[in-house]
Order: sequence, then C-alpha cells, then structure tokens
Amino acid sequence: MSAFVAAAIIVVFLIMAGLMYTRRVSALLALPIMAIVIAMVGGIPGPDILDEVITKGSVKLHSAYTTTMFGAVLAELMNRHGIAKALVRWVAEFAGDNPYVLGMILTIVTALLFSTLGGLGAVIMIGTIILPVMLSIGISTATAGGLYLFGISLGGMFNLANWQFYVDVLKVDQNTIIQFIVPFAFIICFAVMLFLAIELQNTKNIKYFIGGVVVLLAASFGLHAGFNPTASTAVPTVAPWSMPAALVVCGLMVLNAIMRSRSKTASLTWLALITPVLPLFLVLACGWGIMPAFVAAIAFGVLATWQKDSITMLTRAIIDGITTVIPAIFLMIGIGMLIASVSHAKVAGAISPIIAGIIPTTAIPYVIVFTLMTPLALYRGPLSLWGMGSGLITLVQNSTRLSGQAIMGMLMSVGQVQGICDPTNTHNIWIATYLGTDTQTLFKKTVLYAWLCSVAGLILACVFKFVPFQ
Repeated sequence: MSAFVAAAIIVVFLIMAGLMYTRRVSALLALPIMAIVIAMVGGIPGPDILDEVITKGSVKLHSAYTTTMFGAVLAELMNRHGIAKALVRWVAEFAGDNPYVLGMILTIVTALLFSTLGGLGAVIMIGTIILPVMLSIGISTATAGGLYLFGISLGGMFNLANWQFYVDVLKVDQNTIIQFIVPFAFIICFAVMLFLAIELQNTKNIKYFIGGVVVLLAASFGLHAGFNPTASTAVPTVAPWSMPAALVVCGLMVLNAIMRSRSKTASLTWLALITPVLPLFLVLACGWGIMPAFVAAIAFGVLATWQKDSITMLTRAIIDGITTVIPAIFLMIGIGMLIASVSHAKVAGAISPIIAGIIPTTAIPYVIVFTLMTPLALYRGPLSLWGMGSGLITLVQNSTRLSGQAIMGMLMSVGQVQGICDPTNTHNIWIATYLGTDTQTLFKKTVLYAWLCSVAGLILACVFKFVPFQ
C-alpha cells in the first residue's frame, strides 16, 4: 500500500512540475495545490489537512517572510532616495574606462546593491544604469548581461532575507551560513574574473586577471582565521561594543538630520551611500540578528537622507516595499504548506525509502551526483529552492543522514545555475529583452561558469565537513 501511495505522490509531483514547466500554472498556485493534493493522496486525515497543512503550514515560514518585508522596505527607501543610482554613477565616474576593470567593479557594485535590493523592479532600475555603461566601453551585449546576472546572484547570496529560509527550514545557524558563503563568494568572484578575461579576448587583461586573483587570495587568507571550518557553529553573540556604538551613531545621525532640515539640504551625501552595506556589517562584524540589522539600516537611511517629507516617504516605502514582495510572501506560504504536507508521518513514511535510496550521504557521491543533477535546479525543478525542491528539502533531511548544513551547501551551489542561467527567470527575460538578445543566448554564455561554481560549492561543503567522507 505504501508503494502505491509513494507512486501516486511522485505522479502528483511530476504533473505539477509539468504544469509549471509549461507555464500553465504559476508556482504561486502550484505549490499550495500540490501541498493539498499530496496530503489527500498520502492519506492525511481531513482535520489534519485543515490544521497542520493549511493553517500551521501557511505560517511555518513567518520569520522568513517577515524578514523579507523589512528588507523590501529598506530596498524601496533606497530606490526613492536614489541611493542605488548615486552609488553606481559615482563608481562609473571614478573607475576609469578600462573594460576589464570597470566590468569587474560594476559587477561587485551590483552584488553590493542586491545584498539589499530584490525583485524585478530593482533589476530594471539598476540595469538601466549599469548595462549602458558596460556597452559604452566595448563590452558585448551577451557579456554585459552575463556580468549583470553574476552580480545579481552574488548579491543574492548575501541578501539577509534569503538566509532566514535556511534558518527556519533547515535549522542552520547564522554563523554556519556565513562560514560557507564568504569563501564561496570568492570562488564566484574568480569565475567572474575568468569569464570577463575570456570574453574580452584581450591579452592586456591578463595582468588585471592575475592582480584580481592575488587580491582574492590575500583576502581569503586574511579571513581564514575568522571562518575556520572546524570552529564551533554556535549562534554568534552580539559584539558588546556594538550597542553603545549604535547609540552614538544614532545620536550623530539625528544631529545630521537636524542640520539637513535647517539648511534645507536635499542632495545625497557620502553617508547615504553606506546604507546598502550597513545590514551586512551589523550581521557579519557585530553579530546582530537579521531583523534588527534591517531596522537599523532603515533608520540610518532615513536620517542620512532627511528632508521635511521623510516621514511621509518612509510610510510610502513601507507600503510600496511590502507590496512588491507580496508574490514572494505568498510563494513562501505555499512552500510552508508543502513542507508541512510532506513532513506529515503518513506522507513521509511512504516516500522516505525512495528518497533514502537516491540521495547520496557521503562526500564523493555527494559531489558527483549533485553535479550531474544540477540541471534539475532549472525551471523550478526538484533542486530549485523556490519550486519543487521546497517540498523535497524536508523529506531529504528527515529521510537521510544529510545534515541541514549539507543540504544548504547543495542548494546554494546548484542554485547558482538556477539564479544565473534559468531562461524562465523574470530578470533573465528582462535583461535579454533590454539588450536585444534572448534568454538562450545568456544561458549558453553563462552556464559553464555557473556549473563550475556549483561543483566548487559542493566540494567546499565537503571541505567544511558538512558531508562525511565515509
């Protein structure tokens, strides 16, 4: 009987995957529908479907989507005050006109901005500034699109709102996420440097490539002590100096706001340009939680750009910012329902033996199997965190010996191919359209480099001993 139930659940997965792949049903609808149908097929009692799957499942990721809302408010505030545009223009003005150097710097700036920003609106806003700058110095359309996609993906790794999902679902602590992401970011930066050096086809850029590698190696060695893979993964404590420092900075920013108000200053100053990086600093250097870091950055951004209508602008930023992430929040609600459904004893008991027989649990098979399965992250497939994979994550964790850290490492690794290359991403579609090309061209241009990053990420997870070697 359990074999029949398992087969029926797999059929439901395949049908819904097909509907999402053909775009007949969006993921927003497919995930909650899948959750309910799987619950029914799996034999979960009606009262449990109503209470455990729908009611409790819909709020299962409440921390993740609350964090997303605060991040969206900060992003909208930056948009309204033109902080992101000012930062890009300032960098473009002072970075010179060398295609390699400027291409790398603009990619890093893109990553910096998307550690805070998110959504198609932000992609369009930044893209309409960065892409023309790249094109104007001789970078081809496909290469410019690839660099922009790499920057968005790299920034997304450091987007604090995204971390909350791993904390809530996989129970991975913040310190472990930082421990993995920082060296993985260096790997992706190396891939971007290699991508740009090959695409520009100019031997003069070899010296810039070598210089970039030296900088990356120096930075990685400098940070090695702080991100020791054998170190304890306990939740980091708040740095004792950070709270008094925050109060002092707050007082100074209030004085800054008063001075701006009296002098009727409307222009941006260098203080405002600190806003995008402030949440990361508070989390990485001060040990703050993600939510307080966003709140502090919002307050800082308001005071750094203070005008007589700043309270009104903040109110509008709250309303409009949250509005922009409603689709993502509803998607998280569906993911929570799906996780609750597949985590129920009746469903998990039926499908766990199949999952246990497929998923590798030691280092070498882990790298080989997930390297070969990386394409399944495309088109919201079984390895996509924001698609079919959202339902399988919990099953994998409950059915195998893979730790939450190993699953996180896998998702972040294969997620590079999805985030950078997937032709169905709305940002890929807009970038291709804006550049007068197509998503398949961007896919072909970037997929090899993104796949190599995925392999490197899987190996890194093994180096950090997230996966046992035997």
